[in-house]
Amino acid sequence: MKIIFQEIKMHQWPTLEEQIKSAGIYYPRSYDIIYRIGYILQSIGATSLFLFLLLKTEGYFIPLIIFEVGIAISSIYLLVWKAEIKRFILIMTFSGIVFQAISIFLSTLIPFYEKIFFIGLGLTLTGGAGLVGKEAFCFRFNEGWALMIIYPLAVIPNLFGFSSFNYNLVISGVIAILHLSFLRRKLSQPLLKKCEGNVCGLPENTK
Repeated sequence: MKIIFQEIKMHQWPTLEEQIKSAGIYYPRSYDIIYRIGYILQSIGATSLFLFLLLKTEGYFIPLIIFEVGIAISSIYLLVWKAEIKRFILIMTFSGIVFQAISIFLSTLIPFYEKIFFIGLGLTLTGGAGLVGKEAFCFRFNEGWALMIIYPLAVIPNLFGFSSFNYNLVISGVIAILHLSFLRRKLSQPLLKKCEGNVCGLPENTK
């Protein structure tokens, strides 16, 4: 009887595409693909950064740029019912990128440009944490919860000057592993998959 009730309940609950259509939201499958491409770039950037550090290769900013471009893309194409959540993630992501850019351009003028850079990185990672946190909440991705914890540990010690090369190497390795595991699970999902157990609820009608 319990199984029959669950099947009836699942049948009655609309699919994500039906929810999007009923709410008057334009979000085709191509948007979900681009959203996932953002995660691919994040994984490439995180893994490359770890390898750059491991091999002590110069130009570590290149994988960092790839990583943050991935966060920016996923932030733009994020689908959530609460506009405030997406707005917060976008503000954190892009204000962080601006802070980092300013710190680089002013590196010869101000002695504390590195602190500005890490503040910016922290803001962008806050946006990234919002992204993986949303996936953790909706789809029970434990990697998302773990990344939300590890991101502050990647920034705070560097911001206050008590990190080390080995510390950053270990942290970047953990982030890379978590991102690769997260990406594997995300790419195995069908496009426009609704939340597990419908925990996200239904969108407000915007028509």
